[in-house]
Amino acid sequence: MKYYEIIVKNLIQQEKVYNFLKSSNFSEHYIKALRNTPNAILINNKTAIIKDFIKNGDSLKISNNPFKKTDIKLIDSPLEIVYEDESVLLVNKPSLLATMPSRSHYDKNLAGMICNYMAIKDDNYTLRVFNRLDKEASGLILVSKDAISHQRINSIEKEYHAICHGNILKTEVVDKPILTINNFGINEMKRICSPLGQSAKTTFIPIKQLKDKTLVKVKIYKGRTHQIRLHASYISHSLIGDQIYGDKDEYTHAFLCLKKLSFHNDITNKDYTFEIDYPDDFKNILNIN
Repeated sequence: MKYYEIIVKNLIQQEKVYNFLKSSNFSEHYIKALRNTPNAILINNKTAIIKDFIKNGDSLKISNNPFKKTDIKLIDSPLEIVYEDESVLLVNKPSLLATMPSRSHYDKNLAGMICNYMAIKDDNYTLRVFNRLDKEASGLILVSKDAISHQRINSIEKEYHAICHGNILKTEVVDKPILTINNFGINEMKRICSPLGQSAKTTFIPIKQLKDKTLVKVKIYKGRTHQIRLHASYISHSLIGDQIYGDKDEYTHAFLCLKKLSFHNDITNKDYTFEIDYPDDFKNILNIN
């Protein structure tokens, strides 16, 4: 078992491990996993439990991963790794690749590729992604390497780029709740804007006019399924290639890319920002060589 060590300091008096972890912003889900996993907590290298007390100067070690291994089909296919360190893995997902496995994407999905890559480093790896992308979208996906890293990555900021039908001449802000269509308890693929839905806000900022199209930068708040695609359609500027919310055209998928991603790592106490190039199909439309 791998451990993350904390040298206890700045306590006014002795404190239970549980209270210390809660005040240190560890989630209840993670603390519960520690409680239920044998030998997941050590105080001065001796096995302890969540109700034990700690004091200044103590060494508190907690399991890096007190969760079950992700049990999905491993897919031996190369990843496009943008960045990697001891805490995270940042990959560039191509369009038309599902992020997570499903009945229709059992043999080809990004999750299986990541688990296959991580199995070499950690044979008990638990997959945790900080963000997901629709199958049709491309771009950056941030993955934690262990439960501690997942607790300690925050302030994630995402910048999407998309190509829309028509000319968007000024910044457009769409603040419309999104409702998942449900038929007899089964969620449908399509979403709609409805006051009965979950709150969702999207900002579209034009970057470049392309005759009958516009390249836009997109900022989302909350991040609902299909949010960008639905809100673009709401303002009558659907994404090109979007067969669900737009008009049929010659493109095979919605042109949406998570191009830039920033985050803070509490473990290293550093801010990180990464930006990728446009995918080739974007470049073809933008006439970028």
